[in-house]
Amino acid sequence: MTHQVRNSFLKTVTISILLAGAAALASGGALAQSTPSSFTITILHSNDTHDNLEPITLSGKDAKGADAKASYGGVARIKTLIDQLTAKSTNPIVLDAGDAFTGTLYGTVYKGATELAYLTAWGVQAQTLGNHEFDGGPAQLAPYLKATTYPVLSSNIDVSNEPLLKGLIKPSTVLDVRGEKIGVVGVTTPETPITSSPGPTVKFLDPVASVQKAVDDLKAQGINKIILLSHLGYDVDTAIAPRLHDIDVIIGGHSHTPLGSYAGVGLPAPQGNDPTVVRNADGNPVLITQAWEYGKFYGDLRVTFDANGVPVSWKGQTIPVTDAYKPNPTLDAAVKAFAVPLEAFRKQVVGTAAILMNGNRTEVRQRETNLGNFVADAFLWKTQNSGAVISLQNGGGIRASIESGPVTTGQVIAVQPFGNTVYLIDLTGAEVTAALENGVSQWETGAGRFMQVGGLKYSVDLAKPVGARVSGVQVGNAKDGYKPIDPAATYRVVTNNFVAAGGDGFNVLKNAKGARYDTGIPDYIAFTDYFNSIKNANPSVEGRITIVNEPAKK
Repeated sequence: MTHQVRNSFLKTVTISILLAGAAALASGGALAQSTPSSFTITILHSNDTHDNLEPITLSGKDAKGADAKASYGGVARIKTLIDQLTAKSTNPIVLDAGDAFTGTLYGTVYKGATELAYLTAWGVQAQTLGNHEFDGGPAQLAPYLKATTYPVLSSNIDVSNEPLLKGLIKPSTVLDVRGEKIGVVGVTTPETPITSSPGPTVKFLDPVASVQKAVDDLKAQGINKIILLSHLGYDVDTAIAPRLHDIDVIIGGHSHTPLGSYAGVGLPAPQGNDPTVVRNADGNPVLITQAWEYGKFYGDLRVTFDANGVPVSWKGQTIPVTDAYKPNPTLDAAVKAFAVPLEAFRKQVVGTAAILMNGNRTEVRQRETNLGNFVADAFLWKTQNSGAVISLQNGGGIRASIESGPVTTGQVIAVQPFGNTVYLIDLTGAEVTAALENGVSQWETGAGRFMQVGGLKYSVDLAKPVGARVSGVQVGNAKDGYKPIDPAATYRVVTNNFVAAGGDGFNVLKNAKGARYDTGIPDYIAFTDYFNSIKNANPSVEGRITIVNEPAKK
């Protein structure tokens, strides 16, 4: 879809959404329940939606322990929830903590248009930039910034040398909430040049110094209630809060951290309180929260400030967005309109397969295949600038073969349909070997944990006991050669977020202490981009995995 067509489509679809979002925010909200010496606001917040416009189905156990499924999220459902919260909350404001971009076909095709539509419909009053807003570079981000009706913030991004973005990003903004001034400061992870594509002209400055400068500027204007809209991650937020003066609330993102108290099928255990309370450099409370990921949760934080702008009481809740919230009809219609051209996108040819690329379920779960090698190599290619040297792809994440001939985006998605993301993690050589051991621990049953690999080769002796089957692990490639892995050395490994979080029994990856980062790049996008780069795929089985003492087939 061309830029012109996309923008024209956006205008026709979202005009009513813009009006509906603004009207709902203007008319909603309970009267302030405040005394002359205090003031209460309700912060409605989102983060890391990553283009997930439609609900997502999760599997797990129900209250009785039976297998069950439930759907969460969907931007039209969230619109309904926001309207309900706005109508009953004290002085509501609506904020977003970044990474609306990158994650589904909507972002791939529309490149900012869908994000603009739903964030506007939600009535967002300020947004900070996430690292993935830069995935398409300044050329993609600039039209989005020019079209927003809400300020987009980041205090630590210097775009003075980038003409496309100059003047489009503010360090802070001031919201007028029934006569009270609320300061909002933005901040973005300084790792963005590593994890995204801002280009050489966009500079990322020290977050603490940049935030403090923006806060001091607001204080000089007489504003004493200040929210930090952060895309740094939960652990970073809790670490920097004690170093900052005059910060009251941090609405966070980036780390996809589930907080609070909630229940539902397939939901993860919370990793902290909502809000998490620490003390700032003045000794006053700082309330830290975020709402997990992909719109599956939505955040609601009520805060009462005293006359000096210090939080004195608060209540946070993380709300699972279930089918109890019926989709807002206007936004639902817009999502369905956006979905129509995706069928054409799925038919786009990304390259040609010279031979059958083998994704047979049994094969990819028990031995090296040419498609397994191709997927692993795609991960390495996509993260080469981030220093990845080893790629691990569980066979269960490869779900289809690709016949020889033209290959479409739809076929690529059939190979990797789960929407997993490309994940970087630093592992010792010993941890890499332990991961391979887990991968072959259930070889006989054809478990999905069997690892297809790139930048690596290893042998499996099935006559050995589980935990001692892997040997001869070597790092390298067929072109440059291999050398034995060093158990004590650290290697940057690229895998997917599912196994990095311990899926398929990979506790060694979950518990590894090395640096780790979810790039947010969908696995099928890495696959597609790699295919586009080589045009004609002719992968082979290279001897990366050797199986010995294989039981005779019955």
